[in-house]
Amino acid sequence: MYLGVIERVFLSIEHTQIQLETVMKYISKVCTLTTLVLVLASYGFSSSTTHSMSAKTGLSEILTLATIAVNFKDTEQFANSADVAKRSNSKKATNCKDVTPLEKVSGLPKFLRNITGDRKLRPKDKVPEFTLPRIDGEKVALYDVLQKNDYVVIDFWATACGPCIAQFPKLKELYSDYSDEGFEIVSVCTDFTQEQWEESFEEHNLPWIDVGEINDQGLVGPTSKAFRLRGLPRSYLVDTNGCILHTHIFPMKLESFLKSKYGERLQLQENDENPDSIDTSVND
Repeated sequence: MYLGVIERVFLSIEHTQIQLETVMKYISKVCTLTTLVLVLASYGFSSSTTHSMSAKTGLSEILTLATIAVNFKDTEQFANSADVAKRSNSKKATNCKDVTPLEKVSGLPKFLRNITGDRKLRPKDKVPEFTLPRIDGEKVALYDVLQKNDYVVIDFWATACGPCIAQFPKLKELYSDYSDEGFEIVSVCTDFTQEQWEESFEEHNLPWIDVGEINDQGLVGPTSKAFRLRGLPRSYLVDTNGCILHTHIFPMKLESFLKSKYGERLQLQENDENPDSIDTSVND
């Protein structure tokens, strides 16, 4: 009799232990998810970020991160790993850390973007290297151009892209004004055929460096893939080190930027060339 009672007591205790362990696991997961939220907040995962993504993409990233979080053994391990990864990511970005981008840097940090499959280029990322031919066959390496200039616009275009062509007149104007000051444009044609590219190039008479990644399948060439192109137009403003300042810069925004960098110098040059244009009048 007494043995039966003792056995039931031990079984009850064992059952309670199992229940407590289950409860503690759930508590641990809740705490882990709480830590995840805090980590995301520390990286600036704000409402503006979610607005810039599609609902499907944003939810996918959050669910992926949540899955990663609950698979850690405890919250301390997750927090420590996130902290290590953050420090590692900072070290990798050393070359561009002092860059002041022209657009807000939003979204997840690079190490989490790699985990979630979000490989879109953002300000303060390094622009991918490429070497592509001009129409005459001469090969142009992007980083050779960057080393010779202060700022370079990498402009992807195609004959069938109306908005791309519409930007050429203003870009020509800016190129004429600032190409001698350390500004360059490298346009990348993504036409389907060589003939199509040659005809369009001749028609628009592009004065800057124009190279081509010609592919009858569209934006599937190595350079297009490296830049994660999904549509046109797409223009990147980068500095001499290859650090991205803007991922989709339009001519009006570019004009403001170039004026802020070179406007004073050009004004001084203009005054030197036309001293009579300087207002030397004195008010009585």
